[in-house]
Amino acid sequence: MRLLIDGDACPDRQKVIELALHYGVEVLLFIDFAHVIEDERIQIIMCEVGKDSVDQMILSYLQEGDLLISQDYGLASLALLKKVTILHVSGKRITEDNINNLLTSRYLGHLSRKQHKHVKGPKKRNYRTTQFFLRELEKIFIENKINEEKAILE
Repeated sequence: MRLLIDGDACPDRQKVIELALHYGVEVLLFIDFAHVIEDERIQIIMCEVGKDSVDQMILSYLQEGDLLISQDYGLASLALLKKVTILHVSGKRITEDNINNLLTSRYLGHLSRKQHKHVKGPKKRNYRTTQFFLRELEKIFIENKINEEKAILE
C-alpha cells in the first residue's frame, strides 16, 4: 500500500504523514506549483497550476491497493475504478456504495449555487473531526498490516 495525498485538500497533512511513516507506508504528496512544501521523508509530486492537473497526475500514479486521501468526489469516482481505498478528509470512506449519492449531492449543490441560492457549505473543521479522521486513517493502516502479515503466512 502507498498513500497518495491530494495536498491541496488535506487539512491535517502533517499529522497524516507522521502516521503513515509510523506504519511504514510510502507517502506521495501531490501539489501544484503554487505551493511550496519540503519534506525529505516523502515523495512530493509537483503538478501544473490548473483546474484538474493535480487530479490527473494522481490518477496516473494510482495503483490497485493504494490509499487516496481526497475530498474531491469526481477524483474519487475515477479512483474507485482502480480498486483503491479512498478516505475523505471527514474520515468517511468513499466506496462504490456511496459515490453515486455523493456525486448527486455535489451536482445539486452546484445547481443551487448557479441559481444564486444560498447553500450551506461544509461544517468548520474541529478537533473531533480531525480525531475521527486520524482514527479512521489508522484503522486502514492497521488493516493493511494485518493483510500483509496474513499474505506472508500463506
